Amino acid sequence: MNPKLESQYLRLEESRNRLLDELAGLDGNQLNTAPAPGKWSINQHVAHLVLVEERALDNIRYKLQRQEELQDISLAQEAKALMLKLALYSGRKFKAPAIVASVPEACHLPELRQQWDQARFELEDELTAFPQQLLEKGIFKHPITGYLTIGQTLSFLQDHFIHHKRIMQAQKELLVK
Repeated sequence: MNPKLESQYLRLEESRNRLLDELAGLDGNQLNTAPAPGKWSINQHVAHLVLVEERALDNIRYKLQRQEELQDISLAQEAKALMLKLALYSGRKFKAPAIVASVPEACHLPELRQQWDQARFELEDELTAFPQQLLEKGIFKHPITGYLTIGQTLSFLQDHFIHHKRIMQAQKELLVK
């Protein structure tokens, strides 16, 4: 695996495992309790994170099969990637794109962890085999910002994770008071 991709992947894994270990101390009712009507429970946030990674992986695989269609990343697309990073770190809440907005009402954390493990194993396989010559090509199409390189995609997944982790930590603090 490319050393930069490996570093990003390992950071994603460390963050995910730390969060899931923290959440394992809560019971199913706590994990499935929404803080307010129309708001997601902690488990729904986890389900969303899993779904985002699965869809990103599907998108990457699709693009890898059609390498002739891959685009160079423009300066405008790089600026959009930076704006996405800033938006996720802003603390603002955003409506999830329709493709990743449908999460179950109730979920079980062990099942979500198993599903996420599988997605991560598959992501690791794709990163290990990722062609060096495609590192700077647009491989993942984010629904808002457009194409991202594989490195930008991993950065997005980390930033997106952190965005939701903050929300889940705030919910957890309210539950354990």
